[in-house]
Amino acid sequence: MKKLKYLLVFVLIFLLLPLTSVFGWNSHGLTLSYVISDIDWLDKYDSITITPYTYSSYETEQTNPGFKIQYLEGKVGDKTTAKKILAIYADEPDWGLDQNMNLSKLQMLTGGSQGYRHMYYKIGFISVGTTPDQVNYYFNMAKIASMNDDYYWTFRFLARAIHYMEDITQPYHGVPGPTSIVLRNIFSGISGLTLMCSNHHYALEDYQGYMVSNKDPAYISTLREDYKVMDVSEVKSLAYLTQYAASLNRARVRVLWPLENKLFGDAINSKTVEYKLNVDDIANFDKSIQSEYDEAILYSLKYFNGFSRLLLEYAKVNLGL
Repeated sequence: MKKLKYLLVFVLIFLLLPLTSVFGWNSHGLTLSYVISDIDWLDKYDSITITPYTYSSYETEQTNPGFKIQYLEGKVGDKTTAKKILAIYADEPDWGLDQNMNLSKLQMLTGGSQGYRHMYYKIGFISVGTTPDQVNYYFNMAKIASMNDDYYWTFRFLARAIHYMEDITQPYHGVPGPTSIVLRNIFSGISGLTLMCSNHHYALEDYQGYMVSNKDPAYISTLREDYKVMDVSEVKSLAYLTQYAASLNRARVRVLWPLENKLFGDAINSKTVEYKLNVDDIANFDKSIQSEYDEAILYSLKYFNGFSRLLLEYAKVNLGL
């Protein structure tokens, strides 16, 4: 009976996925820049030569056939730093890298190939999504680049791996909404329920992005804290680490959802109109509820911080950086 319930809920959630966002946090790069600002060992990589992409022969995964490599900090031959590479290219997997591919029959349940790689849904004994594999894949590509003494692509591949790890720390990235909400609203219309879940997802992203870009002290201090998830020696594998990160954040939607109802009002639960946060309204939010909401977001943002740091520490140890 329990497995049947899991299966029912999983199927219902899958009905929602094709229209839900596949983005995790608002601006991975800006948010990550605060995390890495005090990681001193990265500072020794302060004169890295920008190199062309020469790793096609090492690729074991498809990428979007239309994806073009961009160089946003300069041209090939120019100098850059490890911290600049990480901050710029932590957003790269959201630039179309994983779009327009046929990866699995299951990808239709996640809105396409990008969702299939950026989500990791697990209910009971069922799981869909390859985010843990993406973290491992790009870490291995970073290892290949490091063996070639190509520090530019070592850190650029690490930036991609970090992106997928960070995606999993966003609660709505592991489940579109609380199971009770899904079951209560499923029969009133799939499209309406999908929009409502998307409204909550986007509201969190927009609000989090606003607070970070405006340097809210609580958000910045959370990102700059030297937060330790576990010792690097305890990491059994990167796939295990990603799955563990997801497990720590999924259930948080049950805390976030009711607070969003209070903070953003009835509009966020609209089943017909897309909700868009007006940042001018933030100044008029109920401060008590806003404080609770900040605390709920910061709970997961500390894992954004901690797992990013841990993955970099893992790279330092295992890639000899």
